[in-house]
Amino acid sequence: MDAKQIDAFAQTIADARRTRKPMDVAGAIAGMTEADAYKVQFAVHDKICAGGADRIAGWKVALTLPHQYEPLKLSGPVFACIYQSGVRQSGAVFEEGYPIKPGIEPELVARIARDAGMGAPYTADTIGSLVANVYCGMELVDNRYLDATKMTGPGRIADNVLQAACVTGTEVKDWRKLDFPNLKGRSLLDGKELASGPGSAVMGSALISLAWLANKLNEHGRMLKAGDLVLTGSVHPPAFLPGPGVARTEFEGLGGTEITIK
Repeated sequence: MDAKQIDAFAQTIADARRTRKPMDVAGAIAGMTEADAYKVQFAVHDKICAGGADRIAGWKVALTLPHQYEPLKLSGPVFACIYQSGVRQSGAVFEEGYPIKPGIEPELVARIARDAGMGAPYTADTIGSLVANVYCGMELVDNRYLDATKMTGPGRIADNVLQAACVTGTEVKDWRKLDFPNLKGRSLLDGKELASGPGSAVMGSALISLAWLANKLNEHGRMLKAGDLVLTGSVHPPAFLPGPGVARTEFEGLGGTEITIK
C-alpha cells in the first residue's frame, strides 16, 4: 500500500468510528497485509487525535495465544492503542448506545514509570523495572461491525482490535510477588459468571506480554512512555454481554473492577 491508500483507509475507519454506529468497513480493508494494517492503525491514531481531540494514553495486547491469532492468519499476538477518552476507573457508567456490542475481559493493567528506550530487547525479567503500578483491570471491547466474521486479522489491527475502554480497579501492591501464570480471572454480569481463565493464557505471563509489547513497539519506531497504561492481555476471549447491568472482572485473591452498562 502506498501513502495515499493508507491515508484513505485510515480516513474511512476514523470517519466510521466517529459515528458510533455499526461499521461496514470489512470490504474496504479485506486485502490488507499485517504490516500495512499497523501503518493504517497509526494513521487512524493521528486522525482521531488531530488538534488535541484525543490522545494516546497507552496500549493493549490482544490475541495472545496461537489458537486466537492463527485462524486470523496473523503471525502472532497483536497490539493497539488506548485513547485517553477510553480511560475509566472502576464504578464508571456507560450510557445506552455505546459501546454498541460490549464485551469484557479481565486484564492486569500496568502503569509505566519511565520511557522504554530503543536498546537491548526487554524480557520478562527486565521489563519490571519500567512498571510503576499494577491494577486489576478490565478491557471493555466493542464489536462495532455489521458483520464481524468478515473482519480479517489485519482489518482488526487497523481498527484497534475492538478496543473501547481501559478500566482500572484494585491496585495490586505486591505485584512483584505474583505467580502470574497461575492467576485466576473471571468476568461476571450481575453476579453471574460469563467466562474465566488462567494467567498463563496471557502469553504465559503478563510480564512476558509486557516485554513483547515494549519490543514490538520499538520495532515500529515507537515506545512505551512514562504514564502509559497497558492492558497486558485477557485470561479469556471477550465475554460479550447479553444485556445491560453491572459488569465485573476480578482476579482471585487480588480484587476487581466494575462498570455499569445502561
